[in-house]
Amino acid sequence: MGVPPVAYLRKSVVRQDDPNNSAEAQEAAVRAMAARHGDAEGLVVLSDWDKSGRLGRAKRPGYDLLWQSIESGAATAIYSYSMSRLARSVSELTRLFETCQERGIPVRLEADVVDTSTASGRMTATILASVAAFESDVAGERLRSANAAKVARGESLRTSAFYGEKPGEDTDAVLAAFAEAGSYSGAARLLNARGVKTSRSRRAWWPSSVHVIIKRLDPSVLPRRPARGAAAGPSKFILGRLLQCPTCGTLLSGDRDRGGRRIRYSCRLGSALPHQRASISERLILPAIQAEAAHLRTPSRVSTEVGDDAKRTALNARRLRIIDLFEAGIIDRADRDSRLAAVTDAVVKLEVQSAVLDVPNIDWGWPPATLNKVLRLVFTRIDLDPLTFQPVAFKWNVPRMRSR
Repeated sequence: MGVPPVAYLRKSVVRQDDPNNSAEAQEAAVRAMAARHGDAEGLVVLSDWDKSGRLGRAKRPGYDLLWQSIESGAATAIYSYSMSRLARSVSELTRLFETCQERGIPVRLEADVVDTSTASGRMTATILASVAAFESDVAGERLRSANAAKVARGESLRTSAFYGEKPGEDTDAVLAAFAEAGSYSGAARLLNARGVKTSRSRRAWWPSSVHVIIKRLDPSVLPRRPARGAAAGPSKFILGRLLQCPTCGTLLSGDRDRGGRRIRYSCRLGSALPHQRASISERLILPAIQAEAAHLRTPSRVSTEVGDDAKRTALNARRLRIIDLFEAGIIDRADRDSRLAAVTDAVVKLEVQSAVLDVPNIDWGWPPATLNKVLRLVFTRIDLDPLTFQPVAFKWNVPRMRSR
């Protein structure tokens, strides 16, 4: 038995009701072309239905087998309906044609009337591939230009509506359920129990869908990222999650002695890595922190809130613009996530600033957990000297609230 010819068929979306688009129509046309060249007998038909031509070999099993037959020399000719059935990438088509030419394997296409066994056929294939690349580039430029013009005019580029933009969708109900439940899963249960309409008919509320809506409407409620070396949450020590080790950057952990009276803050990596000093007693460091906290001075709440509202509005507009740029293809996913993270951080800082406005004069007789909560609103972290472990720098959440 000789080496067989190979036919490859593909379509992204197969519609059997369209005779020009069906699998049967492609195969009949390709078999007829093979018969004209004396290759009807023994023709091996490979196919990838409902697969995009932009996918590579790994995601197109039939296309991968086609390449294997070419590379191993197990094919005498390649038949297909058109260039677009083989691949949607000009570089991929060029690679395929060049590989087949090197091995003396002709490529014959029915719709494009291409036969690379002849000089004119090879020239036609090259020209058609170049024209396809040009058309693709021009179409991409037109789309980007049109989208940029829409963004400049303040128009949205979204292809689907946000929840709340269609009749019957109630964003206030989602916000209320989240505020009442305090969690995404709890809010989803409340919304399902209350029969609040979802964005899709006959679909239940899920925590993930609640999260998407809350993130868009009120990103300030998203949890803050914990500092390095410590988890978020309250601390039973006054300086818990505030003191940063100057050697390795880990936040110091509080601990009591056996008698339970003295408190010491230690680096948990102090025994594993070389440290000039790895711990400090609370009584030795607390006076310097009390002196720095005495500089806290809060401005007028009324004027601050007016400015904060304007900043929140600007940040929300910035967030929507970033989403539009991503959907327009002007920025990629990594750039989008980076920009949205910056907006979220700015919103979180506004909320911290608002919380600091409620801080009264600090009473050092308060319980340790209360003092820790207040100090963590005032300070982001406290940097220490590597030798003495005394504070050398205080990072304020709101620097302008420190009086000189």
